[in-house]
Amino acid sequence: MRSATSTSDTTFPRARSARSEALVTPLVLTGVFAAAQVGKAIICMPAIRLEMLLGLDVAGLLVAVFATLGALGGVGAGAIVSRIGLHRSLVGGLSAIAAGNLLGFYASDAETLLVARILEGIGFFGVVLSVPSLLAGLLSGANRNFVMAVWSAYMPTGIMLMLLLAPALPVIGWRNLWLANGTAAMVLMIFWSVRIGAVTSIETANENQRTDIWIKSAIKVLGKKQCIAAAVAFFAYSCQIFSMSFALPHYLTSIYAISIGTAGLLSGFVLAVSVAGHVASGYLLRAGLRIWACVAVALLTFSVLSICIYSTALSTSATIILAAISLGVGGLAPGALYASAPHISPTPDSVPTTIGLLQQASNLGQLAGPMMVGALAAHFGWPSAAFAVAPIAIAGSLTSLLLRGAENK
Repeated sequence: MRSATSTSDTTFPRARSARSEALVTPLVLTGVFAAAQVGKAIICMPAIRLEMLLGLDVAGLLVAVFATLGALGGVGAGAIVSRIGLHRSLVGGLSAIAAGNLLGFYASDAETLLVARILEGIGFFGVVLSVPSLLAGLLSGANRNFVMAVWSAYMPTGIMLMLLLAPALPVIGWRNLWLANGTAAMVLMIFWSVRIGAVTSIETANENQRTDIWIKSAIKVLGKKQCIAAAVAFFAYSCQIFSMSFALPHYLTSIYAISIGTAGLLSGFVLAVSVAGHVASGYLLRAGLRIWACVAVALLTFSVLSICIYSTALSTSATIILAAISLGVGGLAPGALYASAPHISPTPDSVPTTIGLLQQASNLGQLAGPMMVGALAAHFGWPSAAFAVAPIAIAGSLTSLLLRGAENK
């Protein structure tokens, strides 16, 4: 029987050569491609609604499929990825993204397109849960913390790249964009089918392991205090960034009478600053800043600035600047939290499950944040929005104190 150590080593291979470390960049880019599937639906939905005569409710469901899947099953998905193997999850996830895009290309009604989006969502989680676990195994020490922090920028980067395509969409056509994404997914699937097997020894659980091992992995993760603390902090961060991303265009148009197009461009600028914050967290962690400190500073900044941003008392330029600072500094949190995953995970084998828990917390925040801000703003005015996000940010920053010393584990 293979020892626990050898099983861990095969599942999470250590960097043995420059050739294996060269996989880091393509792995991160693969995650960015997966995140682009979220942004793709956002920019294409007006054209899809016009063609298929869809209501806002159905359109919202098509956009929110990924968040819904993640909110319902992030931990379970992470445990399943751990059970079937990282390599298979990555390749299988890309296959599902390809299938979903091709089905979407041919979709003639909302039902077919919904099935296509569900396939894409399953593939999305196969990719974004396996990639960070692979990165955690390819690297170690400060390099691992740095890359895991940079990895956290995959979501805003992927969405932003799709948003940049929006002006060209009338020429490209939404179906052709779906087809292009499906083709790219197949190319990536072939690439990883060949490359990853040549430089790693990733394997699934050996024949002596029981089929319920993935359930035990989930129980271990949910039973560890630091894992729950990281999830709460991620939920708090996600509430902040997605509520502000949702609210800012509406806020600018309603309070400052800015055109929708200008508000969209300004919101895109703010999101770009958020990406810079994600990347900066990697450098700060490499320089010695503690994981818990990154998270606490990010969330406390959110709590203070959100009160100012939603006050309606500032000028347009001041609001944009504070929103950019808020999301920029706030971007330190997810980078640090992803970097914490290999440290706080109960065992090396449960890293995918730990990341799945963080992903689930992120998706819960993605659903809860915009809903709370929208409800408060609609009934009590924009200044009341801060009463939803600020207390959650403060609670998340306090929870991050439980992550002290995570780097030493």
